[in-house]
Amino acid sequence: MKVGFIGAGKVGTGLGILLTNSSIKASGYLSRNIGSSLKASSLTNSTAFLKYEDIINASDVIIISTKDDCIKSIVEEILQYKSIIKNKIFAHLSGSISIDVLKPLKEYGHTMVLHPVQTCPSIEAAVSLLPESYFTIEGDNFAVNAGINIAKEIGARPIVIDGINKPLYHAACVMASNYLVTLIKAANELLKASGFPFDKHPNLLLPLINGTLKNISERGCDASLSGPIARCDIETVKKHIKSITDDELLMLYKTMGNATIKFFKISGDEKIAELEEIFNE
Repeated sequence: MKVGFIGAGKVGTGLGILLTNSSIKASGYLSRNIGSSLKASSLTNSTAFLKYEDIINASDVIIISTKDDCIKSIVEEILQYKSIIKNKIFAHLSGSISIDVLKPLKEYGHTMVLHPVQTCPSIEAAVSLLPESYFTIEGDNFAVNAGINIAKEIGARPIVIDGINKPLYHAACVMASNYLVTLIKAANELLKASGFPFDKHPNLLLPLINGTLKNISERGCDASLSGPIARCDIETVKKHIKSITDDELLMLYKTMGNATIKFFKISGDEKIAELEEIFNE
């Protein structure tokens, strides 16, 4: 099986690099930025294509690995080559875009969504993190089987899905990854404001973060909550709120406090009622 990539971004390039060590090979890359396709092809020992017809002819699977808002126009471009797309597999990597965007191609071939549930801020991160990550796969049986093979070949874990609410699914991924980065950034800002020598010890919170994730991995969220809200320690929470002078950070702290009470169903106690009142002031 040969896989061609339309778009030479971080995930597509990283996936192609990982496939070079498998029985599935990258045929090459087609990109509006020739520099990107040349770089990706050099990293994968494949071809930097200049024409749609060339990458289609050279590939069994064509993965659209561009920004989400480009997928529809690329599908329209592919449809200009109806005579050569029969029985090809077409996929995109987006977590938020429905498989329906590929529907015009179903008349000629097979379609799927192959979404890596991972954060890839660089090609190096993609190569490091995609193996052992989950890939959710949606599509017709022929395409899904190909997607499962691609995921397994790089050491990833495929999960076949069907008919889920993709925006909600993607929102979950965003909260677990992107917003986690924001939350840790906010915690670092509080550290700086406290007078802690952050410049000398910028990784102070990393063992705490890693320990929390380890607990969640081993025990689940419900058994991993600790801290002042879990203990109903009102005085500590009051001290926190009094010390946070930045309005946005204070709002975030209170919002997270309310969310903790709600999602962990901490209720039925006068102290919890008092905490809720504090968080809602």
